Amino acid sequence: MPQRSSYVSPAAQARLVVALTTATWRIAPSSPHEVARRAPHGYVPIRAMRRFHAAAAPALLPHSW
Repeated sequence: MPQRSSYVSPAAQARLVVALTTATWRIAPSSPHEVARRAPHGYVPIRAMRRFHAAAAPALLPHSW
C-alpha cells in the first residue's frame, strides 16, 4: 500500500478548514478591505505596488540622448 509523503503546511491546512467552514455555513466572503487589514506584516496593497513600479521604471531605463 503506497504511503502519502506530500507535506501540507499547517497554514494551508488552516486555510482549507476555514474555506470549508465558510462554504458549509454559507458565510459571505471577506471584503478586500478586511483581507488587507488582516494581512501579515509587510503587506503592500497592489495599487501602491503598481504606483511604486510606475515611478521607479523611468529611473531604471537607460537614458537615450
